[in-house]
Amino acid sequence: MLREGPIISEPQYICDVCGKKKPVSQMAGKCVKCGKYVCSQCAKLKGDKVYCPNCAGPCFIATAAYGTPMAAEIDVLRKFRDDNLNPHLLGKHLVMVYYTLSPPLANIITRSKRMKALVRANLNPLIRALKSKYH
Repeated sequence: MLREGPIISEPQYICDVCGKKKPVSQMAGKCVKCGKYVCSQCAKLKGDKVYCPNCAGPCFIATAAYGTPMAAEIDVLRKFRDDNLNPHLLGKHLVMVYYTLSPPLANIITRSKRMKALVRANLNPLIRALKSKYH
């Protein structure tokens, strides 16, 4: 006859994004921006940092201007956001304002070749300056 030991259950947490109860082993961690606890299914990981889907949002305006979220220029802007803005309260608020205001602007930019060119012309000097800072 097999003797069974005590049943040990993992602590359970509720994902603040999907609302599902998950064992601790299925939790990715706490979003570095907003502090929500996120399960591994809902989490967006960037390196060793955990983000909830709302905080891992794209660079709307730059994506519209460069035509793809994979553009190298956008990586520079994301690095600036993550390393210089998000660690500070004022920076976090600026990012939240950006995420609120930029989607409608990005929709306008996406529809116009002239707007794309104008935005790129204005972003390129900033991106060059940031690149020289990071490299």
